[in-house]
This record gives sequence, C-alpha cells and structure tokens, in this order.
Amino acid sequence: MATSNGTEFDTLGPTLAVTTEPAEPASGDTVTATAVITNDCPFPLRNTVLHLFGPGAVTAAKTIPLGDLRSGAKITRGWETAMPADVAGNVGFTAHMVFDVDGRSTDCARSSKTFTLPYEPNEVRDPYRTFTTADDTEFAQYGSQLVIWAGGRDLSGGTDEKGVIHLPDSASESSVVQVEAVSLTGTDNPTAKYGIAVANDLTAPEKGGYAVLTMSLQYGLEFMTDSDGNGRLDTWAGGGGSVHPSWLRLVRSGTTYTAYSTTNLLSWTEVASVTVPSASGAMDAGVAASAVNTNYPGTRVQAVFDRFSVEEA
Repeated sequence: MATSNGTEFDTLGPTLAVTTEPAEPASGDTVTATAVITNDCPFPLRNTVLHLFGPGAVTAAKTIPLGDLRSGAKITRGWETAMPADVAGNVGFTAHMVFDVDGRSTDCARSSKTFTLPYEPNEVRDPYRTFTTADDTEFAQYGSQLVIWAGGRDLSGGTDEKGVIHLPDSASESSVVQVEAVSLTGTDNPTAKYGIAVANDLTAPEKGGYAVLTMSLQYGLEFMTDSDGNGRLDTWAGGGGSVHPSWLRLVRSGTTYTAYSTTNLLSWTEVASVTVPSASGAMDAGVAASAVNTNYPGTRVQAVFDRFSVEEA
C-alpha cells in the first residue's frame, strides 16, 4: 500500500481520495466531505463497502454498500458533518473501503483529509485538577486529550518544577496508570520531558509515594522515584531513544512500582521495578510536563497526552 497526497492505493489500484468543503474547515464548521473511488485495477472489485468517518469518530457516520465495481469505474459519495468544537491537533475526515478481489480474498483502501487545529488553553473538566510549580503554566482538555504548557527546571533532585493534571486519590494499592504521550513541542532542549506522575499528594510530594515515568524530547525514558519520602526524586532508570508518540504505563502493587513502555500497545517493555516505602493508601495520579530549562526563564513546552486512565490491576 502506497501513499500520495493523502490518497492510499496499491500498485494496481484502486485509488481513494477525500476532499472537503470548505477546504480548510475550522472548529465548529459544517463540512461537506466527498470520497472519490476509482477502480484502476484490471479486474472488478466485488462486494465493495464504503465506510465514512467524521473527525475523531471511531464508528462510521455512513456505511454505503457499493456492490461490484467494474475495472475503470469511478464512484463519488459524500457526507455532511461538523468539525467538533472540542477537538484540536490533527483531525480528519476518513473514507475506508473494503472489497473482495476474487471472491476468496479481501483487501481495503483508506484515505483521509487531515487538518491541524491549534491547541489553546482552556479549563480542564471534573474530576481533573491542575497544579504547577513551574513558570507560565497553562492547561487544556480536548475530548480525551490533556495538554500542559509549562516551563520549569526539571523534576529531579531538589528542583521539581512541573505542570500537572491529575485525578486525586485515584490510584489504589493495586492499580495501573497509563497514558499515550503524543507530542512534546516548543523547545529544542533534549531533556525536556512529559509523562505519568503519582504520589500520596501530587501537590505536596514530600508526603510520600512520589514517582514519575516520562519520555524526554531526545534522551529516552526516565523512571524516577523518591526513595526516602522527602519529596525529591532520587532514583533513576531508563535511557534509550525517544519515541513520540509512545505509551507509558506505571503499575502499582502496594509500595512497588513497575514501569513499562510501548509504541504499539501489543508488546510492553519493562523499564524497571522499584520499591517506594512511603507509598500508602489511595494516591493521586496524573500527567506532568517540564521544559527542563537551564536558563531562566527559558522555553515553555507544549505536552499533549491522550487516553489517560487509572484502573484496578
């Protein structure tokens, strides 16, 4: 399967393209999207079905049976929908076509018209709470995405400058905290970082149980914990290359934290397992970001997270 200008096709076809009117829709606009199928294959496509998706949707807005398409056939289908008001980043209108090649094998084609809508600070919604010890911190929530803009001079040692979006008392003694670290922009500092944070009280890490698992901009994973309950992160594990996006997972079993990462949700790699004796009871869990500035005021990062969750292990 190859890709060209948003259209995906195999070496023989078919081609599938998506256009929109208006051509550059904004949040809240009503949009007419059009999918154009051309069967460039030297054979017919059997039992063809077209699925049409609006921005952010996981189920099709329309499912259209097209039957058999002869070689050279061209089909156009459209649908009208709205750009969601609560969406930012890369969003798109998508057409997905499924068909039989010879009555025995199935193939597909997929195409999207994608737009980038800017993230803007707004109010996060209940039950989320925000907290910051960093300069010039702002927050936002767009659907399942959480966004932090923060400066700060790192999370380790005695500095601990960060912005946090968290769920108070959400991580039980047997729990899994997980998030997709989508993107980290706004700086070229290789040690800038974003990821998961847990503590007995994230607004007061000196109360114990403090740990973070982050992906840095360029220097890979960092799993840091507070070994003596004084609120300072003093143990470290990690390294490797940085991947954006990536999934981060922190599993708590009493006073033991085990950190994992993956890029595909199929195979998790363990980073390290550490005992934090001061962890107790239900704990705060959330996402955190720091620009890790060495010079004041330095830069401010934009950290984007998706599908943050806290579940029983």
